[in-house]
Formats: sequence, structure tokens, C-alpha cells
Amino acid sequence: MLKRIPYLKETGCMDQPTFGKYLRMSHLNSKNHSPSREIKVTEGVNILLSLFSAAKQQRIFPRNIMTPLTNGQATVHSVKEIKERFVTADYQDCRINAYPAFINEAEERDYEKGINLDLFTPNILFLDIDLNNFPSKIELDKTINKIKNHISKILPGSQPIILWSGRGYHFVIPVNVAEALEHFEEFKSISNKPSEELLRFAKSYLSFDKADNANNSAFRSCQLRVPYSLNSKCINEGIDPEVKVIQKFDTSKPLPNINNLMVEFMTDLSDRKLKERVEKDRQVKSRNKYLNHRTGGQNTIPYVEKLLKIPIIDYRKSAISLILAPYFVNILYLPDEESFHRINQWVLKCGEVKSLEPSIRDFDTIIKNAVKRAKTTGIKPLKFKDTLQYKNKELFRLLSSLLS
Repeated sequence: MLKRIPYLKETGCMDQPTFGKYLRMSHLNSKNHSPSREIKVTEGVNILLSLFSAAKQQRIFPRNIMTPLTNGQATVHSVKEIKERFVTADYQDCRINAYPAFINEAEERDYEKGINLDLFTPNILFLDIDLNNFPSKIELDKTINKIKNHISKILPGSQPIILWSGRGYHFVIPVNVAEALEHFEEFKSISNKPSEELLRFAKSYLSFDKADNANNSAFRSCQLRVPYSLNSKCINEGIDPEVKVIQKFDTSKPLPNINNLMVEFMTDLSDRKLKERVEKDRQVKSRNKYLNHRTGGQNTIPYVEKLLKIPIIDYRKSAISLILAPYFVNILYLPDEESFHRINQWVLKCGEVKSLEPSIRDFDTIIKNAVKRAKTTGIKPLKFKDTLQYKNKELFRLLSSLLS
């Protein structure tokens, strides 16, 4: 006799493909619905919820789950709803998201605007290590032991829950992170979403890059297999399908801090930012060479090139703002750092013939502001005869006498 299909709040009635899948599953293994299976999967649900509670997440519900019948993620609001969904799925491929779901669209919009960022504080780290990526189970287990030792060094005192799905190991690691990383100034210049990036970095770093790349580390998609549920692929392959607990998590112990992990994370972010900057500079220089080749060097401005070879004693600040910064930024397309360096070299030459007033440091600020303004506005350097003589007559007269 077919079991009654609960009404799905999120999607309404089941579509035909999902209904067909349900019919196949309902006959697949009737003993999945034994009282012992229900008790064990309920225990598995409570294990994961206790991890979320130990990590001091803002709330436990609502939360997204997945089964083969949910057509993606479905939002639940209680343990009772979770159990109903899992019973309907014959306890197969049951997953619970490691992080809460949004209460409504308004909360989601607020989060995107930077409101209540602590809803997704990165306090649950996770690694999936797939057997298919290793030549044998023996090699997999050797790597798992190395990963366990590595985690204990980087996260002192940690004892992650470790699951075996029949096809790989799953580490779930609650850690002591009190607030979203977006709140810290150190990340402002190197990452837009440091909290989520920490999840991806931890997966790679803690697993020696052995974690399954198919599982994307993101707050809204980190679905964890439920202990004691069943892996449908193992059922199809005729092997033990139960998701087993290999190592338990002790909720009575304090959560490990992530100081060591944060040092490695900050270093990695800084290195990647530097590499991005270097690559951007390389592309700009390559573009400059291409432009010079196409135009036969005509994208340079002769009077500016002459000026760069001649130190002047007056109107140096005007020359920086009106000529040099726009020239390097919007004619030669040099990176900000290179533009600053080139102008600074010219300023130092000028300082040899007459001291820089009020100081060299003040000129550094003037150069940086001029480069930033040129980049923001896209202004070009003043044309010598057509514009400069009207914008700054004194500078025009000075340069005319020097460049003639």
C-alpha cells in the first residue's frame, strides 16, 4: 500500500517526474521505515542540530534541507517537518544545511545590504573527501589520518564529527567565531565576502587540497548528510548505504579558536590580491606595448616627455595635477603604483634644484590624490598651446622657456 504524500508547502503538489521517483523509492526497501531506522535518523538529525547550537548560531530554524523529492532545497521550520520530509524520502540522501535560511525575502534583501551579517557567521567548517579521488581505500585512510592531525594542529582542541557515507568521509567542524568577518577592517581591501571565502579556504587548506571540488563551500549550499540516513548510490551498488559516525563531537568541550587558521587565511588573501594586481599590471603594460606598436609611439605627448627630463622650481603641484597624473593614468594607462613612482621620480629631481615645500611627504599625498582624481575623472593632460596657456599662464610661460 502506498504511503500518503505530504503536501509540499514550497512547491505545492509533486510534479510527474518527482511523483514517479517517489513511487520507485516507496517500493525500493520497505525495511527503511522500520522503527529502528526512524530512531537512528532522528538521532542523526539531533546530532547536526546540536552542532549548530554549540556553534552559537543565531537560530536553528528556519533551515533548508534536501532529499531526492524536494527538487532542490526546501525550507523547514521544525524537527517535525524534517522528520516528515525524511520519512517521505525513505530516509535516502537526507541533508540539512549547515547554516540557517532566511525568514523572508525582506531579510534576504537586508542581508545583501550588509544588515544582520552575523546570520552567516562562519562557525561550521566542512570537508568532503571522496573515495573516487584515491586509488584505494587504504590510500584514502592514510590521507584522512594526515588531515585529522593537521586539523588538530591548526584548530587546537578540535574534535570534528567525521561521517562515512559509503563513498567518502565528511568532516563537520564547529569553531569559535563570534561574528561575521565582514565587520573587520583588515578584510576591507582584500575581500568582499571574507566569511564565505573562509569556508572555501578552510576546505582546501585543512584537507591539503584533497576535498571534493564538486561540493561548493557556500552558506546557502553547504548541505550536510544526516548521520544514519541512507546513501542511494550505495543502495544501487549493493553496499552498506548507512551514513555512519566514525568520530563523535563532544558538545561539552569549548569550541576551538581559529587564530592559526586566520593567519593562513589572511596570508592567502593577501597573496591572491597581490597576484591579481601583478596580473592586472601585466595586462596594462601589454596593452601599452600594443598601443605603442599600433601608433608607432604616437600615444606619447612630446612636450610631457620633455618636461619629465627637466626639473622645474615653480608650479610643480600644478604640473602634477594638470599634466603628469592625467598623462600617466589616461594616456599611457599605467597602474596607480607605476604612475605614482614615475611622478615621484620627477618630483625628487625638482627637489634637487629647489627644496620641496612644505615637505616631500606632502608631495607624496599630492601625487596620490592627483592619480586618484585622474583615474576617477578620466581627464587628459592639458594641451600645451591650446589649453595650458589659458588654464595656467605662469606654468605655460615657464615651460615655454624651458622646452623651447
